Amino acid sequence: MEYAWREERGEGPGFTSGGVVVSAFPSAGLATTVAAHYIVRALKLPRIGRFESPDLAPIAVVQGGVVNPTVRVYGRPDLGLVLSEFPPSPAQANSLAQTILDNAERRGARMVLGLEGVVPHPEGDDDSEGDPAAKAPAAPESPEQVWVAYSRRDAAVERSFAATRARPLEDGVIGGVSGSLLVQGIGRTVPVAVLLVSARVAEGLPDHRAGAALIEALDRLLPELQIDTGPLRTQAEEIEKALRAAMRSQPRPATPDAPSKPADEMYR
Repeated sequence: MEYAWREERGEGPGFTSGGVVVSAFPSAGLATTVAAHYIVRALKLPRIGRFESPDLAPIAVVQGGVVNPTVRVYGRPDLGLVLSEFPPSPAQANSLAQTILDNAERRGARMVLGLEGVVPHPEGDDDSEGDPAAKAPAAPESPEQVWVAYSRRDAAVERSFAATRARPLEDGVIGGVSGSLLVQGIGRTVPVAVLLVSARVAEGLPDHRAGAALIEALDRLLPELQIDTGPLRTQAEEIEKALRAAMRSQPRPATPDAPSKPADEMYR
């Protein structure tokens, strides 16, 4: 599979040398999708590129009356954000990661940064012993814990992430585009890192708080962004209140075996 990163004429200057390329594909709790869309809105980023390939799904994403390709790029001189609402297949993930890295190097990016949501593996749960694919970061001591993983250890790069308050990931398995970026980044000249956030998926709703935590870590890494996540956290509280109200409104089953409606049915 081959992908082409086509530049587009945006409403301002596009990505230039010395900027950071951020990758955001769907993952646990849709935290990356929430974060990416909020960044685009908060910074009013124009679309500056799109990915093209015969292997991409024939889907048009219409937002605000504007037709968007499945995988697209938003940005400004210091930031390029690759965004998609659809998770790629494993084969597509490798090709997408290669295209991101090739174009980041070609455009003189100073860093490639993947965003990822993960479901922490509970401490003390031994069900996955002997199964490397089941390993994940242990459950965080506090909600919205953020970790960081690097393609290769570099003192200067690690120092730049100190302000993010992200904990170095010691053990875990990272898949998708983020995992491929890390592996392919081992031999690249541009530094590659991934920020991972613990996300909740039980409610079946996007985890806005996890998305906010990713943005806040990114904002501390790149203070020039200056993104206020207050409205995003407020939205998370409103969604949770509505969900709790819906759960309270559900009638109790007449018998222990009587089924009850899903709490999120009223949102469908």
